[in-house]
This record gives sequence, C-alpha cells and structure tokens, in this order.
Amino acid sequence: MKQLSHLFSWLFLPLLMPLYGLLIVMFYPAEELVQQGIGVYALPISIKWIVFGMFAVFSLVAPGLSFLGLYRFKIITTIDIENRTERLYPLLIMLIYGIMLYWLIGESDPKQLLPGCFLSLALSGVAVTLVFMGLTQVLKISMHAGGAGILTGFLYAYFMQQHNPSYLWVAISILMAGMVISARWYLRKHTALELFLGYTLAGIITFGVVYIGG
Repeated sequence: MKQLSHLFSWLFLPLLMPLYGLLIVMFYPAEELVQQGIGVYALPISIKWIVFGMFAVFSLVAPGLSFLGLYRFKIITTIDIENRTERLYPLLIMLIYGIMLYWLIGESDPKQLLPGCFLSLALSGVAVTLVFMGLTQVLKISMHAGGAGILTGFLYAYFMQQHNPSYLWVAISILMAGMVISARWYLRKHTALELFLGYTLAGIITFGVVYIGG
C-alpha cells in the first residue's frame, strides 16, 4: 500500500495535472455551446502541441528544475517540500512561472483567436497559487490535492460549455483526486483538513475562472 501511495503521489504531481486536463479537452470531440471561434478539438494539431508545449515548459519543466535547484542549495530539505515553512519559495516560483505563462499565451494570441479556456487555465493557476501562498503561512495545505482540484474544476467548467459534454472525464478526475488524497493521507503527509481544503479551494477557484473566461 505504501508503494502504491508513492506511485499515486508521483503520477498525480500538482505540476502534471493541468497537462492532463489539456490533453483531455484537446482530443475529446466536443463542440462549444456558443461558437466564438474555432473550438479546442477543431484546432490544428500543430497549434495544440504549441499550446501544450507552453504549458509543459512553464507548468512542469521550469518549476521542476527550479525545485531541484532549491533542493541542491538546501533551501528546501526534500523534493516533496514536506516542511510547511519551506513552501513559500516553491510557491513563489510557481507564481512567477504562472504569470509568465499567462503573459506568453496572451502575447502569442493578440487577436484572441485561441479558445479562452487556455488563458483562463493559466490565470486560474496564478489565482490558486496566490491563495495557497497565503494559507501556507498558517497550515500545510496540500498542493497535491490542489492540483487535483485544478483538474476537476477545469474539466467541469469546460464541459459545461459544450454541446456534447463528457462528464465521465469529470468523474474520472474526481476518482483521481480520491486516489491522490487517500495516498497523501496514508503517507501521513497531510491532515484531512489540509487535503480537502486544498482540493475544494483549487476546484472552486479554477471552475470560476475558467467558466467566466472560457
């Protein structure tokens, strides 16, 4: 059970969750209720991979390498960032890269031809990180659960705006959240409050930002 919990923790890293969400919406054949331009599924495959690459660099690769740097220079004692007092710098790094991603997507699409959910997903990451930066001063809120909340909130907001929504994917994201929350609780990384608060807040914030901006 312990090995399985570690596996879930790595498979559902918070840095990976936006990428899972993007892959789902990019390749599920959905059609928007209100056509304001080309839909996500109908985008040329080259554009999809460019957008995915932007998110991969600024949501996964750059923060991941930065965390390794923090660990190497002993600013954080573990890659998991288990110590609550050490979480401010990693969250600040995530915030900076999130702002850079938001700016890059906006600058790359001055005529706003891309579906709004891409820019909204980047903005929701910034908003969630800001909230977590504030809360981490008083409790060790779970970033794993927050990542799962971002995935669920994003998919739910996106599919609510489609003619043929796939709430199965939303259900799968909730199942994934249950797996990662159970894993982090089993490994005694967080209390139940830290886990459920992280998931709920991230889910609500992401849903609101993406639904309004998508």
